[in-house]
Amino acid sequence: MRAGDWIEIQEVDIASPEALKLHNHMNVVMETWDSAAMELVWSGPENVLANRWVEWDGTTLELGYEDRCQWMRDLDANVGLIIKTPGIPHIALHGQGRFHASLLDSSSAVSIDAHAYAGYIELDCELDSLTVRLHAGASSATAEGDVGTLLLFASGLSGVDASAVLADRAFINQSAHPPLRFRALEYAYIELNSHSNVVGRLPKPLDYQVVRNGSGELLWED
Repeated sequence: MRAGDWIEIQEVDIASPEALKLHNHMNVVMETWDSAAMELVWSGPENVLANRWVEWDGTTLELGYEDRCQWMRDLDANVGLIIKTPGIPHIALHGQGRFHASLLDSSSAVSIDAHAYAGYIELDCELDSLTVRLHAGASSATAEGDVGTLLLFASGLSGVDASAVLADRAFINQSAHPPLRFRALEYAYIELNSHSNVVGRLPKPLDYQVVRNGSGELLWED
């Protein structure tokens, strides 16, 4: 079946959810804006986008599309989605692709959970609290900005580089193969549950605690 010509579809005045779940293979850009409602801008082959969905499960909004095998299309041309939102505290990623979010509300706490996800996560932060959990997949997350409390968990083939985040406090669980990087000023709690290392950016926090359950080490670098 022919996937169709490349088009854009705009959906406006969508109520802002308490949680967002993203499915399938998409390149997503999320931007924070002042409106009380959400706006979605989809881009991709028209027959593929005809099978997109915007569904509610209680206060959770789920976005994705049915990626049927019979489409004849260039698989390098992924479905794109731009999300403009007043802010969403809980975000879950399933599938694959890229996720780039600007999280710029210093009074907010945001958690991002990538489960069975393969792809790249890029975060620009100005938050009270940021939680990033990567598990049951192969994803790479990078973050930069200012955060009060930073909580990071990685397992399997997933890795986090938060060395460009200036955090007051950091709570780290390293259960992955790639190294995990962070930076904290006041306090850090580090659990080493795998063979891989945690790398802290200098200067060291005023106080830190290390729990070793694996063979990984806590290292420091400029």
